[in-house]
Amino acid sequence: MLEPKGDDSFFAWNFFDGILQQKEGYSDYRWEDLAAQVLKKDSSLKVALEAKKQTDPDFAKDAYKILDFIYKNSVYYEETHMRYPVFRVE
Repeated sequence: MLEPKGDDSFFAWNFFDGILQQKEGYSDYRWEDLAAQVLKKDSSLKVALEAKKQTDPDFAKDAYKILDFIYKNSVYYEETHMRYPVFRVE
């Protein structure tokens, strides 16, 4: 019942739909300034962003994807989004 891929699991019966829904987000016009500050403070994120731009030309042209990348890799991103709340102990 706790295995998400199980036919009759809690996940299959929508008990954990809340983890699939992102509750926090950002507005482009407000996030642009904050994203610039995040990049100034987090040099490793800036390096990762530049590497992504170099390897993915479509990404480099899309301002929304760039802002989303910064957001999802910053401290502002909702930690519980897409995190299954059940752990296996073996």
